[in-house]
Amino acid sequence: MKYLQDRASAISPKEDFENLLNSKKTLRIKLGVDPTAPDVTLGWYAILRALRKFQDYGHTAVLILGEFTAQVGDPSGKSETRSKLESDEINKNSEGVLPIIENILHKENLEIVSNNEWLSKLTTSELVNLASSTTLAQMLEREDFSSRYKNKSPISLMEFFYPLFQGYDSVAVKADIEIGGHDQLWNLMLGREVQKFYSMNPQVAMTFPLLVGTDGKKKMSQSLNNYISITDTPENIYGKIMSIPDEIMWEYFTMLTDLEVAEIDELKNSIDKDKENPFEIKKILGKFIVTELYDDKSADTAQNTFENVTINKNTPDEIDSYKAPDEKTLHLPKIFTELGITKSNSEARRLINAGSFKIDDQKFTELDIETDKLLNKTLQLGKRTFFTFI
Repeated sequence: MKYLQDRASAISPKEDFENLLNSKKTLRIKLGVDPTAPDVTLGWYAILRALRKFQDYGHTAVLILGEFTAQVGDPSGKSETRSKLESDEINKNSEGVLPIIENILHKENLEIVSNNEWLSKLTTSELVNLASSTTLAQMLEREDFSSRYKNKSPISLMEFFYPLFQGYDSVAVKADIEIGGHDQLWNLMLGREVQKFYSMNPQVAMTFPLLVGTDGKKKMSQSLNNYISITDTPENIYGKIMSIPDEIMWEYFTMLTDLEVAEIDELKNSIDKDKENPFEIKKILGKFIVTELYDDKSADTAQNTFENVTINKNTPDEIDSYKAPDEKTLHLPKIFTELGITKSNSEARRLINAGSFKIDDQKFTELDIETDKLLNKTLQLGKRTFFTFI
């Protein structure tokens, strides 16, 4: 367990954790993910890697799809009430992320369940009973709730139920350990109290640092558009990793590679003492991550493409070709998204409006264009995506 202990931001209570390890029993390791977005980011992947490590050690991973709690909305770290997601959107997100998650985790010691199975069936009497497991004073001990209460910002009763529902999840799956990002520590610790209320042995809370996004400031989030998708092309993943600020790449080394902490420290020292170029160290990081998500060959190609296109400003030798739709005029955001060049119409629109779409190296900022003007031209979207229409 040294790999996980070295990377954890908190293990509470530590004594209970050591007792669980000494028991030699197969532990049930819970991770809850709310399908509030349709993609899996490197931030999610970092925590999923930790869950997979527990599987490597022979324990059972219990992944809870928070299809019920996603409708409530996790208030952790929020300064205002979150907007409520509709069930159709949640189901669509689940359909998008579930196959990706299943490919990350080992299938032989994995349980995937939806908390809609039990939370949606709680009676009014059972909800009242669950609510009696904690107090208002306990809820207001939580920093974000406390801050909002002092600032007279609204806090809905529904938001108080979120950590209670998360705690009840631990009861439903009989969790021995619950893992999550560090912003989840309070929720995970309340889960212990909920389990005690239901006469169960309380879980150990184990949290990990939150991966900072490509902006170098806020945690990686699809809503902030500062994320790297693990389903992106090797070239785009590598290129985005190369764009992160130097100071945050150590978090990426820690949470996204199997290097020992001592080896990561050695890389840090090579910059401080040996004056190694941080850019060269970041190349190592990019290759590690792309190799794990794809393979060695893809990582080498991604690095070569980055150096050729981004550094040397060359057009790749080979670019994707698409059959042009049989339409006189094209709405670019729609066609780019349908072809999988962008994840959404809004992403395409943002890139075009920002001047990141080029036709034969000339910027084009309109959203609609006559099809003939695209045929057999070198098209570029962003720094690394090149293609053509035939």
